[in-house]
Amino acid sequence: MLKKHKGFSLVEILIVVGIIGLILVILVISLNAKQAQLRDLQRVKDVRTLQEALQVMKNETGSYERSYCSPGIVSRCSSNNSFDLLKLLPNLKNINDPTESAVGCEKDDTCRNQSCNYTFTKVQDNDYEIRFHLEKGIENFPSAGCYIATPQGTRKL
Repeated sequence: MLKKHKGFSLVEILIVVGIIGLILVILVISLNAKQAQLRDLQRVKDVRTLQEALQVMKNETGSYERSYCSPGIVSRCSSNNSFDLLKLLPNLKNINDPTESAVGCEKDDTCRNQSCNYTFTKVQDNDYEIRFHLEKGIENFPSAGCYIATPQGTRKL
């Protein structure tokens, strides 16, 4: 007489656990890609905000130099309380790369290969450059890498 066993065999349980594990791995990879995309969106938004504020300052004062920002990480400009850019962007000290990187984007290799903080590389009377890094690319910036924002627009380094 054959005995009927109730329940699952060890092989069946291992197959189900393996499938669930594979689904979880796919979900984590997908989530990481979406997080990088969201960080890139924030970067583009931050840089556009900086560009708009710099343009307003230029229109009002006649010069980008009135920001009194020297080359370096953008948020560090907020330590100089006497400059016009802080009046337009009171939260300037909080405008940092979403990864909160302490490394600036002034070096070409750093900016091309890893997340780095938004950096002024030039601030002159009629010109400025802000460098920033994108992880994946987004919108009009189709690939990862280093980008330079100027009064004329934004381009890849």
